[in-house]
Formats: sequence, structure tokens, C-alpha cells
Amino acid sequence: MSEIGTLEISWIQGFTRDNVEFVDNNTVCYACGNHICFLNLETKTRNVFPSPGRSVGALTTDCRSGTFAFSERKLDPSIFVHTFPELELKNELKGNTPLDYTSLTLSDGGPYLGSCSSFPDYSITVWNWEKAELLCTQSQGGRDVIYLEFNPLNCLQLCALGTTTLTFWNIERCGSFHLLKPSAVQLPEIPVSSSEKPTPTFTKDPNCISQILAALSEHKEAPVTPSTICWTATSQLCVGCAEGYLLLVDPESLSVSILVDPKAANAIPELKSFYFQATALYGNGLIAVGKESVMHCLQSEKNQVSIRQTWQLERPVTTAVVSPNKDALLLSANTGQIYVLNTGKSDQIEKILDVHNSSFVTAALFSDKNICVSLRDSGILQLWSSGGTCLASLPLETEVLNITCCPIAHYAAVGTASGKILFIDLNFEKQLRLVHKIDLYHTAVDHLVFDQEGCYLLCSGLDSHLYVLDGRPSAKFKVLGYVEVPGRILSLSTQCHARGEDVKALALCGSQEDKKNEGSWLLMFCLPFKGIGGSFSVDRQGCLHIPKIFKFKVPAPLTSCVLGIGEAFGYCHRSKSLQRFQFSEDTFSIFSKKKVTLNPKDEVNFQLPGCATLLLSPDCMLLASMGRQGVLQLRSTSSMELCCQRRCHSKRLGGIRSVSFSPDSLKVVTTGVGDGSLLCTDIRADDEYMAAYKKRQIRAQSIRTSFISENPILINLPVQEEETSVSSKKTEETEFGLDATDALQFGLDATDALQFGLDATEEDEHYLPPASTSTWLEKRHEEIVKEDNKEHAETKKELRDTMNELREAVHKMMLENENLPIKQFNLDVEEQKRLDAMAEEEAQKVKAEIEQDILEKQFQRDVLKRECWDSMLVKPRSINAFHSKLAVQNYPLKERREKELEDISRVQNMRAIEKAASKDLIYSIKMAFNSDFDALFKRKLKEIKIVEDRNKNIRDIMLELHIEEELWEPRLTDMEWPERLLIVEDSEIKAEKYLTPEQKAEEERLRLEREARLAAHKDDSRERALKDMMDGVLEVKKVDILKVEIFPPEFSLTKPPIQWSEEEKKLFKEYEKNFKELTEEKEKYKRGLEFEMKKLQEIIKESTDKFDESLIKLFEKKVKFMAAIYQEELKITYLAQSVRKVEEMNRQEQELKLKLEQLLAQKVTTEKDLMGYKDMVEQFQFEYEDFVAEDKNLDSEFRKEFADLPKYVTDQLYKLFKRRPRIQRRGTQSVDDSNVFRQHGLNTPAPDGLSQILAGMEEMDAPENMPKGVTQSVWEKFCAVRKTKVESEQKIKVNGLELAEMQAFLQRRLDEDYAAQEEIKQHFEELRSLRNKRNQHLMNPMILVVLPQGQVETSSVDLTAETAETDYILINRSVVDNLKEKIRKVAEQKITYMEARCEVRKDIIQLEWQHRVLDKKIEDLHEQKRDIKMLRLSKDDMECLSKKDPNTHVLEKISKMEKSIDFMKRTHKRAIHRRMKKLKQLNKKISMTADSSTAIKKNLPEMETSVAELRHIYEAAATEENEAAERDERYQEILHRRQLEDLARAKSDELDLLRKEVERLERRNFPSLDQLKHN
Repeated sequence: MSEIGTLEISWIQGFTRDNVEFVDNNTVCYACGNHICFLNLETKTRNVFPSPGRSVGALTTDCRSGTFAFSERKLDPSIFVHTFPELELKNELKGNTPLDYTSLTLSDGGPYLGSCSSFPDYSITVWNWEKAELLCTQSQGGRDVIYLEFNPLNCLQLCALGTTTLTFWNIERCGSFHLLKPSAVQLPEIPVSSSEKPTPTFTKDPNCISQILAALSEHKEAPVTPSTICWTATSQLCVGCAEGYLLLVDPESLSVSILVDPKAANAIPELKSFYFQATALYGNGLIAVGKESVMHCLQSEKNQVSIRQTWQLERPVTTAVVSPNKDALLLSANTGQIYVLNTGKSDQIEKILDVHNSSFVTAALFSDKNICVSLRDSGILQLWSSGGTCLASLPLETEVLNITCCPIAHYAAVGTASGKILFIDLNFEKQLRLVHKIDLYHTAVDHLVFDQEGCYLLCSGLDSHLYVLDGRPSAKFKVLGYVEVPGRILSLSTQCHARGEDVKALALCGSQEDKKNEGSWLLMFCLPFKGIGGSFSVDRQGCLHIPKIFKFKVPAPLTSCVLGIGEAFGYCHRSKSLQRFQFSEDTFSIFSKKKVTLNPKDEVNFQLPGCATLLLSPDCMLLASMGRQGVLQLRSTSSMELCCQRRCHSKRLGGIRSVSFSPDSLKVVTTGVGDGSLLCTDIRADDEYMAAYKKRQIRAQSIRTSFISENPILINLPVQEEETSVSSKKTEETEFGLDATDALQFGLDATDALQFGLDATEEDEHYLPPASTSTWLEKRHEEIVKEDNKEHAETKKELRDTMNELREAVHKMMLENENLPIKQFNLDVEEQKRLDAMAEEEAQKVKAEIEQDILEKQFQRDVLKRECWDSMLVKPRSINAFHSKLAVQNYPLKERREKELEDISRVQNMRAIEKAASKDLIYSIKMAFNSDFDALFKRKLKEIKIVEDRNKNIRDIMLELHIEEELWEPRLTDMEWPERLLIVEDSEIKAEKYLTPEQKAEEERLRLEREARLAAHKDDSRERALKDMMDGVLEVKKVDILKVEIFPPEFSLTKPPIQWSEEEKKLFKEYEKNFKELTEEKEKYKRGLEFEMKKLQEIIKESTDKFDESLIKLFEKKVKFMAAIYQEELKITYLAQSVRKVEEMNRQEQELKLKLEQLLAQKVTTEKDLMGYKDMVEQFQFEYEDFVAEDKNLDSEFRKEFADLPKYVTDQLYKLFKRRPRIQRRGTQSVDDSNVFRQHGLNTPAPDGLSQILAGMEEMDAPENMPKGVTQSVWEKFCAVRKTKVESEQKIKVNGLELAEMQAFLQRRLDEDYAAQEEIKQHFEELRSLRNKRNQHLMNPMILVVLPQGQVETSSVDLTAETAETDYILINRSVVDNLKEKIRKVAEQKITYMEARCEVRKDIIQLEWQHRVLDKKIEDLHEQKRDIKMLRLSKDDMECLSKKDPNTHVLEKISKMEKSIDFMKRTHKRAIHRRMKKLKQLNKKISMTADSSTAIKKNLPEMETSVAELRHIYEAAATEENEAAERDERYQEILHRRQLEDLARAKSDELDLLRKEVERLERRNFPSLDQLKHN
């Protein structure tokens, strides 16, 4: 521990998507991995606070007390409370939570902290964080709670927001006892959409009555989903919902009012589909943040909510927090951005922090400026300054895994999951560039390592190739070759002690199949400093030939290994030890490419959970170890002792993912697995370590020389362009043609290679994969193939010709070899046996797997068959009609169990006996139908057999008549023959059947027997003799008639008729006669066959039609049976419902009894607690009365204390004794009750009453207030007595308030006890009522009565509604018929009377209508008369009426108006002329005023100085007389203003009177003419 000091945090980056909180007016904090970051919003600076526990869980702050609290993430976690900005630990709260805390909150007005824990207790707990005391807790209270928040105006009230619930928790106190009481809020319900309604399910049984009675879907509602809460200035709660509702909840009455209803008709369009993500009170409005990147400021006026302002956000934000001084609004997004809005300065939202939320994969430090380059799992490369500021970002758009930086040029090599290596130029911070890209693997790149001089870049993947690249930009990152390694590389490291020496590389190798990530082989080789050449060569395949490759076997497998100077360090997880391996010079000089056992020289034991990773610093003086525990340990390589350590990342989230040293070995950067943080720490070293550090600067200078030459080349490299996909092409014969030898290189066997070569001679083409997916090694192989093709083109052509010649011979030989023994064909019998054994082994494995699969399926088939088929006494079957789609099914029945038979015989005097009897009746009905069904089914089988026989005869006839028609042949369907479903036919199996040798032999034997039978059947002498004797007439006589052909004589074909002789003519006539007779015989025979065929078809049709008729009768019988069955099933349903109803009542009775027992037990506990509360209150009341008595005693003992003083002095002192200082009370400000969203006042703490009184008492205790005649000693005694009295009074006041609170607490408990007693009474009453209801139900059975169709009369109501159980009366039909006859007669009489009445009523209505018409005409005439009397005419109207010609009057008016218009135009021109002159004068005056203003501005500072001096002089010389004069002057002004107001009021009244008089005179002199309305 002497070589290095400590690890100090330099900076940290990351964002864990948790809440962001204010700790003061300008500082916010948020969790970042295992640390808490404090961000100053003004200076943008950040401070880091490391967690004293394991990671940071829930976080909360309280700006009023300057504290912040957070929980740790581990088993049995603690809560830490710290102060800000001192960052001192106030207390550690240790509870009973086993796993984690989900939410924390601090109260504003008290030392309370609320917490909610996760599984399994889900408890809500309230702490006193100042005393580290657990006050009260409620188990299972926070089952779905996601957020807690204290009421800012009431520290004894807590709101818990759940995923679907909202609950207020009130903290009630009784002395030191605290109790949590919940009050759940009933949220409003909204209709559930149809897509969310459950659809009714039906059984597939067609014989079940439940399928006939369809379930009606009910209209369901569900409560809204709360998503965010916000306390108002009136202690009400604004609740935003996911459905777009905004609610206002009163925590006292639990009433809920809807402020925003998105479903209302007058809803705000912007809020109809709004999702309330976060809310906050800001600027006398409610800030509402939604998921759609929109933020609204809502205002409320008279319960009407409107949008005052809207902001379009850059991305969706999740939280909104207001600063303590109410000036700033903080918005944070879970993607890593923080925004601030300060409307007092600007309406623009300012971005304060922009950190990607994706996790860091790895990071590395480079250059002398200690700049950090990092990779995120989203594929983003970022550049960070030495202070932690993000300099640049580059999206690589691929999955990245690791990164390393070159020491001789400013670039980084990035390994991807697709096997590529990307080279990124880091010279320009504002423009990062991808300058090169190499494809090395088809799998992920596991390791990337530069040597200390930057000459080589080593990389490895999942395969056994370790590639070596030239790390210099001048070489354009050329791939030098690869080294074969014995397995997968688990760790890779290099070492170059001094410039000019060879580079040593060490690889820890493990097995490819081993999934434990452990290896026992160390592979070491050297690379020349001057580059590959000389003894270091590369073959055509790209493989590096290195002279010395050393393989070491370690005793125990290692998980990580690094190479030092002449030594190596490894970690063994099995032995939990750190081991040092020493390499001597003899080892490297003697052994080369030999396996040597390497034993550890030193070993240090230390425990690390999981596999640890080691890393050596560039100066080889420090060894870093890290793992899943999240702790970074640094050890000295000389002693392997622990120098320093720091918990960098969370153990619970996976610990440390990667670690990297800076080039100067003074900084370390780490990334976490699951906490998403990047941490940079400084190594504070002592003088000895720094002395060694100065020696290392010599090497840095040598690297600087290479940097000067290589980095400019890197800057000049062009940007790598994206590769376009190359389609596959076919090459010519001279390119990429593959022969059989080439095919063998690609892993094909000899036969495939031969076939491949033969095909290649014909097509001569080869498919090349796209260039974008080919690796470096594949491209190199393609180049080799291309070179070989060009070099050996002629030879290959000759070979192809030769192969074409040999092709036919080979095919012939292959055909011959099929009949030869295998031993004669194979040249290598042993190899063939080995291959056969391997093939047989694989075949046995496959066979075993197939047999296992077959056994599983057979078992499944047996289970299904046993449960669904064998258990059926009557199998399900159907009968289909021959000529229609009618199908009749039987009743599938299971065999009755013994228990069911016992129940049928055992049940007596119970309702179940009817049920059992009905079931037995249904069973008998089904069995009776099944007997008829089986008989008809057997008949169908016979009919099918008969039809098949007749079809056979018809087919023979059709064959004779050469008719090709498809005959109708009935077949049984799967429903008619269900057994067929359980039988697998050979025709259904498409795959070739596998036969064992025994089965093959049996098949061969059966084949030979079958062939022998056929041969014997062909040589049947008896059959042959019978045919010869009877000439086949027993079977084919009539068939021969159609086959007989009479050929014409030969001469008729060779000679014309003229040359025939007489004998020939007779022969020809005889031929014609025989031919005619044969033809007639054939026609007669054909007609007979056709008649027979039609007759057979008619017989088939007739028999099948009769069967269909029988099936229809069976179907009708089944309909009747089904009606009977449904009646019985309905009866069973009613009986089952009755039984279930009784069972339900019994269950309800048990539940009520259980609930009653719980209430009684709770009542006993409550009474016990109530007695304790009463004793506590009585005890405190006794103490309070003692305090009051002591206070009265102080009052009565006052005069005794000062009895030696004169009476008048004592009286004067007693008056002073009773006097108390005045306490300044806070004035109540008037608030606007109409604005629900008004902002909270500033959180200024209320002054303590006792401290104010004591401060006032100090003023009253001053010596100048001492009355005359009182000495100083007496006054001091008096002040002490008075102070004691004041303190006693304040103590009584405080205790009185506490006593009132305790009494209120006791009264609430008494009320709860009374409510519990009433609930117990209610449960007793419900239990009694339930028992009465059950007895009444048992006494009221239900009987099913079947009535004929059409004889039931009911009201037209829905039988599925609540009125379905309406009572009905059964009466005789004759009563109904008599009643109907009486109703019919009375109805006819009523119709006759109504017709007569209608006629009379019609006449009356006509007369009334005429009378109303005449009345209306009279009213119109009176109205016209009145209008004429009230007609008002103006002077113009009178003149117009007096003139005979009205057009003349109109012309005169037009002329007058034209003259007035001309006059107005002239007047307007003169006015314009005057205003232009005035404008010129004003401009002139403006210029003069500007000149004078300029002069005044020059003298303004001197004038302000003189005015300020005069003001100070005047203020200094101000006296009381001046103040009195000012008061008089203000008084005179007030009087003058009041007189003027009275005068103005009087003048206004006078004007109103004059205006009314003018109107009256106008009405009298100028009567008005109202508008007339004529009909």
C-alpha cells in the first residue's frame, strides 16, 4: 500500500432513466450507476458523490431542509440520508425490507421520510430520519405502488400512486405512537371498448342445452388508469390519467371531480387523445407533459380548463419538476436528456444535458490529454474530454463489442459483432471519420490489442485464427497474416519492454466446446519490431510462420491472463487465487513449439464472485482486477499486494464490464454491465511512484517520434465509403472453375467430388459469395484459386477432356459394381469398415431418437384413445344420406361409473334424486335412439355392399360395351367410420419405410412365396383342362359374340368383282349373310346389356332412396328425442341451479362466519389497544394538569417573591409580569379560488413561537424598561421569574395542542371501534337474513310444466332479463275463451258508440274553427286601427306626401347632395393642404428637439449627479414640518378630488334629465310611423 495512494473520481457519465430532483434552486441530482451526480444548471458543472452502499436505488430530495436520501440495492438494504452541499451522512435507516425499495419521499414540514418496499412484504414505512427511528409501517400496503409523495402543506399526509389505484395514507399521532390509516380513492369508471370485452364461449357439444341459450354480453366499465399526480396550493391533488382524463381529488372528502374529459362533446381537441405522462404547477398553470412530445400549460377559470401555451418538445419526456424558488421547470427524458424552462427569461426550452441512455460497452484512454473514447450498445462512438465533456459522437450503425487506441496515431480500432474491424480517425473532434474497414470473421471480434509501440494490432474471434495487422496508417492497416491457436482465445495481451525489441504476445486458450470460459493453455510467440520478413514469413494461405511459438500448460484452468516483463499474471477461479508465472531465458532458448508445464511462482488468495478479469498498466507496475462485484482493485506487480480499491459499479447489476488505463498509467476508466455508467478515476500516487513515472517519459518521447510521422498520414486518409452489395456472377472457364481436387478441399467426399468434377466439366461455373460478406481469408483463398486457374488453365483443360473420356467407363463400372460384393469394390477395407461403423453408429442414434419420438407419440395416442375413445360405451358416429346433405348423429355415451350408479340408487328424499332420475331418463332415451341408429347403420352397410356388387356387374357390362363413365359408389365418411381415424394406412405415409435386416429377410420370404403362388396359379392343369374342354363357354360365351369377327374372303381383297368366279360369288354372298346375322346378334346383345345396366342402376337408385326415407324418419325421430332430452336437461339445469344456489348460500354463510370471526378477533385486539390509548391520554392529561397547576402556582407565588418591596412597586411589577411581547403573525393573502392551478408559495419555514417570545422578552428585559424604585438585582430576579412564567405558558400551550391531538386520535379510535361494532351487528343481521332466505328457497321448489305450442300467453318481455322469473297463473282454456267472447262483444259496442261520438265531435270542431277565424279577423282590424293612430311622420315625410310629384322631390334631394359633395371635396383639399404645412412644421420642430435632446444627453450625467446630491441634501434636511406639509397637501388633494367627483356626478344626473326631456319633446313633436304587417 506504500506505492500508490488512492483512487479519486475524476468524472462520470451515464443516465439510469430514474427521477431527476432539485436539491436547491440551481442544482439537480440524479443517479448514475453507483454514484449520484449533482448538476449546476447555471454553470453546467457536475459533482460526483459515491454511494456508501451497494449501488443507488430510489432517490428523493427535500430542498427546504437541504437533504437528499437514497436506498442501496442489495439484500436487506439501508436508506442513507445526507445533507447538501456538505454531503455529510445524517443517518442510516435500517428496516426489515429484504430486497429493495421502489420509492422514497421526504416531507417538507417535518423530519419524515416515506418508503415503499418491493416483494415480498410491499410495505409502506414512515421514518423519523433525524432520529433514525421507524415510526410506523403497513405491510402489503404498497403492492402496486410506483410513486410516493408527501402533501407539501401537511407532513402527516402521504399519497401513493399505484398502477391502477390511488390511496391517501394519513399519519395519526398519539404522543410518540404513530399509526398509518389508508383512504382509497374511488376513481371514475369509463366504458370499456368492445375489443376489451370478453367474448362468450360455447361448448362444442351439440347435445348440450348451454349452446342453445346464448350468453348476452354485458356493458362493462373499468376505472381510469392514473399515471401522474401533482399537489395543488389548496392541498388538493391533480391526477392525470392514461386515458386523457384530468381529475381533481379532495383528500379529506375523497371526492373526485373531472377537470378534463376527452370524451365530452366540448372537449379540447388537443387533449382528446392526450396521455398525461407528467404534471407540475408552474407559472399559475398546470404543466401537462404527454407521450407525443408535446407539453401544454393548462389554466383554469371558473372550473373551465383551457390551454394557455403549448411547446413542441424535441422528444418525449417522463418527469417534470419545479425548482424550489418556482422560477425554473426541469424536464427529463428517459433517453438521457435534461431540459430547463424559465419563462421569466425566455419561453424557449433549453437543453442542459444530453447523454444517451444506452449502456456503455467499453472505453479506452489515448493521447497525452487523456481523452476517452467509448462505445455504447446502440453502436455510438463518443469522444470525452479529460473533464468528462462530450466532444463528438459518431453512429457506427452496427453492434460493437470492443475498442482499442493506437499509441502512435490518433485513431481507434473497433471490433464488431459481425466480425469487422473499423478504424476511426480521432484527430478532429468535430468530425470523426471512418477511414478503413476490414472483414476478418463471420462471428464477433472478441479481443483487440495493440502492442506498446503501436506496430501491430492483434485480434481474435471465436475460431482458432489470431490475426496480426500492421497498426501503422502508412501501411494502410494491412493484414499481415494469422496464427493458428489451439482453441478459443480467452484473453490476449502483448509486451514490448523497450523500443527496438521484439513484440511478445500471450494468448490464453480454451476449448471450443467449453462453456466455462476457462483455459489451461498459454500460447506465446514473438513478432519482429521491424516487421514481417526474414525468418518470419507468410505462406500463400495467409498463415504466419513464426520461428518460436511456445505452448505452456498451467496446472489449474485460468479465466484471465496478462503478460508482463518476463512474467505473466493469471486468475484461477477454481482456487480463487491470483498467480504469477515466471519466464526464464532458458525456457525461450530451449523449447520452441513444445508443450511445457508452467507452475505458478507466487500465488495470492482473494475472493471474487464470478470470473475476474486482469489488466496490466502500460508501465507494467500496476495490475488491475475487476469482476461482477463492481470493485476495481489495483495491485503492485512487484509484491502483488493490494494497493488501493474502489467500488466503481453496482454488483447487483453485473459489476464492471471493461477497464482501461491511460497511456501515462495515471488514470483508469471503467464501464458497468447494467448500470449504464462510464467512470474515470485518477490514481493519486506518492513520490516513489512518480519518480518511476518520470523515467517512463523517455519511452513516451520515442513514441512521439513515430506519432509525428504516422499521424499526418492518418489525417490524409479518405473517408471509408459504404460498400454496395455485389451480386453473384458466373465466371468463365479460366476463372474459379473447381475440379474434383478443389471440391475435396471444400470438405466433399470422393463420390461427391467425382460428381462435382463431372458437372464442372459440363457447366464450368462456380458461385461466388458477395464481396461484402467475404472475409480477408476467404478473399485470399479466392485470389489463390484465381492464380492457380490462370497458371494451370491448359492442364485443367486436358484433365477435363480426359475426364469426359473416362466418364462413360466410370458409369459402366459403377453399374457393374452394384452387383459385386463390397469387399471387391473397396480398396481400403479397414477405412470402409470404420466409415460403416460410424454410419451405423449415427444411424443407431437417429434410430433411437426416432424410436423415442415414436414411443412418445404412441403413448400420447394411447392416452388420447383411452380417454376419448375407449372410454366411450357408444362411439360417436353419423349416417349420411345418399342423395342429400342430411346427416344424423347418434348420442356418444360413456360407460357409467360405479359411483354414478351408486348415486342413482342411493339418493333418496333429496332434490338430487330428480336430477339423477332425469339423467337416467336422458340416458335411456339416447340408448333407445342409438339402437334404431345402429340398425339403420347396419342397413346402410348392407346397402353399400349391394351397391358395390351391382356396380361390379355394371362395370363388367360397361367394359363389354366400351363405355367409360364414372360410377357412383357410396363410401363411409370419417364421421360414419370414426375407427378409421385411429388407423394409419400405408398409403398415408409418404416417407420410405425403414426395414431392419430381419424385416427385409421376412419381406423377401413373403415375396418369394407370393411369386410361387402366382406361378402355381398360372400352371393350374385342372383350370386349363376345363377351359380346353368347354372352350370357355362357361364364362365367356356371350363375350365371344361381341369379339367374333367374320373376315371377308381373301379374293375379295385381291380381285375386283368382275373377275370373281361363280363359286367365289356364292362364298361372298354367304359371307354377307353371316356378317348381317352376326351384326344383328351383336346389336341384340348390346341392347340386352344396356337394359340390364339401366335396370341395375334403377334398382340402386330405388334402394338408396328408400334408405334416405328411412334416414329422414330417423332424423324426425331424433328431433322429437332431442326435444324430450332438452326438456329433461332444462329440468336438470333448474335442479342444478337450485343445488348450486343452496351451495352458494352455504358458502356465503361460511364466508360471513369467517368474516365475523375475524371482526370479533379484531374487536378484541382493538379494545385492548383502545385501553392502552386511553391510559396514554389519561396519563398525558394528568401531566398537563400538573403543568397548569404549576403555572398557576407561579402566578400566585409572584407577590410572595417580592413581598419585601412596597405595594405600588409590586403592583407595577405584576403588571409587567403579565405583559407579553407582541408576536408578528403572518397575514393571510387573498387567493384566487377560481384558479385551481395557482402556484404554491415559496417554502419559507414558519418562525417558532417560543423563540419569537423570548426574543421579545429580551427587549422587555432591557434596563431602560426597569421601573423606578427597583434595583438591578430585583429587576434581574423579576426577569428570571417572568422568563420562567413565559416558558411555562409556552410549555402548557404546546402540551395542550398535543393533548388535543391525542384526544382527537382517541376519539377516532373510539369511532372506529363503534363502526366495527356496527359492522359486527350488520354481519349478524346478514347471516340471519341469509339463513331465512335459504330456508325459504328450500320450501319453494320449481316444477317444469310442458304446455302445447300456442296455448301460452305471456307479456312481451325479454325472458333473459330480470323479469324472467315472473310468476304465471295456470287456468283452464274455457275460461279464457269465455272471457275473450265477452271482450269481443263489449268491444263492438264501444266501437259503435265511438263512431257516433266522432261524428258529433267533428261538427263541434268545425264550428269552433269558424268562430276562431272571425275572432282573429276582428283582432287584426283593431290592430290596424291602432297602428294608423300611432303612425309617426317626419318633416320630410310630410313634405313628400304634400307634393304631388314625388320624383321632383327626389331630384331636388339629389342636386342638394351633389352640391354638398362638391363642397366637402373642396373642404377636404384645404384640410390636406393645412395638414401638410403642419407636418413640415412638426418635422422641423422634431429636428430641433433632437438637437436639444443630444445636448441634454451630453449634460445628463452631470445633471443626474446634481439631482442626486440635491435629493440627498433634501432628504437629510427633511423635518417633521415638511412631513406635516406633505400630509396637508395630500389631504387637500383628496378633498379636491372628492369635490370634483361630486360635481361630475351632479352634472351627469342633470344631463340624464335633459336627455330624457329631449326625447319626450321629440316624441311629442315628431310622431313615429311603425311598420305595418298586412295579411
